[in-house]
Amino acid sequence: MSELRYNKLVDTWTVIAVERARRPHDYPVHVYEEHGDISTCPFEYGNEDKTPPEIFAIRDPNTKPNTPGWKVRVIPNKYPAFRIEETDQSDFYCIYDKKGGFGAHEVVVETPDHNRHIENFTVDEIFDILTAYKERIRSLYMDLRIKYVQVFKNHGKDAGKSLVHSHSQIIALSQIPKIPDTIVNQSRKHFQKTSRCLLCDEIKFEMEEGDRIVYENADFLAYCPYASLFPFQVRIVPKFHSKDFYTINEQQQRNLAEILQITVRKLHKSLVNPPFNMVIYTAPPTRDFPEKPDYFIGIDRFFHWFIDILPRIVIQAGFELGTGYLINPTPPEDAAKFLREVIL
Repeated sequence: MSELRYNKLVDTWTVIAVERARRPHDYPVHVYEEHGDISTCPFEYGNEDKTPPEIFAIRDPNTKPNTPGWKVRVIPNKYPAFRIEETDQSDFYCIYDKKGGFGAHEVVVETPDHNRHIENFTVDEIFDILTAYKERIRSLYMDLRIKYVQVFKNHGKDAGKSLVHSHSQIIALSQIPKIPDTIVNQSRKHFQKTSRCLLCDEIKFEMEEGDRIVYENADFLAYCPYASLFPFQVRIVPKFHSKDFYTINEQQQRNLAEILQITVRKLHKSLVNPPFNMVIYTAPPTRDFPEKPDYFIGIDRFFHWFIDILPRIVIQAGFELGTGYLINPTPPEDAAKFLREVIL
C-alpha cells in the first residue's frame, strides 16, 4: 500500500508509492552530453581570457590569476541572475511587490579537465572544491546586505546543467528564500517543543534503525531521508552539531569530501549516471531583521547544516505541481539498500 510521509524539515508530504515501486534498472539511463568543441569552452584550461576575471582560485605556486596553473577557479557568472551593482530596495507595482535584483552569482569551475565529472574526482579534488565554497561564503557574508548564500551543483541536462564542463554555482541573495526559511522555522519549532535539534534527533534515529543508511565515516552520515522528495535522494549530515558548513575544520572537510565521493559514485553506478542537483543548506548569517526580531535567537542550538543530493529521474506532473506533494516510486529503505550494496 502507498504511504503519505511527512517531511518535517521542509513542511511537506511525500507519497511513497509502494505499488509503483521501481528498482534502479527501471529508471532511464542517462548518457553524457556531447563534449562539443573544447577549444570554445569558456571553462577550459587555457581559455581563462574567455571568462570574467577570477574571484578566487586554488592554483599552483607562482602562477598568476587568470592564467593556467589552477585546480579550482571561481568566476562571476557571465549571465548572472543577481548583480552586486543592483539595488536591494523594495518597491511595489499596483498590488504587486518587487525588489531590486541585488546579489551575486558565481561559477565554481571544478576541474581543468573538460572531460572529467564529479564521480571521477579524487578526495583531494573534492576537498579543494569544498574549500572554494567555504571561502566564497565567508567572503560574500562580509557584505551585510547579503542575507543568504546558496551553493548548488546541477549535474546533467535534466538537472539544469547548461555547460558540459564540470562546475557548480553560488548565488548570494538579499533575503532568505522560502525553503531555507522553512527549514529554520521547522527546526526552531522542534527545538521549542523538545529542547533538541531536529537533525540531531533524525541522525540518532537513523543510526539506531539503520534501514536508510547508505554510508558513514567518523564525522558524517549519508542516508535516504524517511520522506525522500525524490527516488534515491541522499542526505549528508555532520554527526556533530554545527549550524555553519563553512566552519568545518580540515579533518572534517576531508571526511566530507570522502563521503561525497563515495555517495556520488554509488549513485552513478547504480542509476547509470543520473542527473542530480546537490544543494548545501547552511544557516543564514545573523543580520538585523526588524520584522522578525527573534529570528536568530538560539539558531546555533537548533539549526544543523546538511547537503541534499536529489536525483532527477522522475518527472513532476500535474498532481505534484498542483498539490506540492511529490510522488516517490522507490521507498527510501529500498533505495538505501541498493546503494549500500553497490561495490565500488
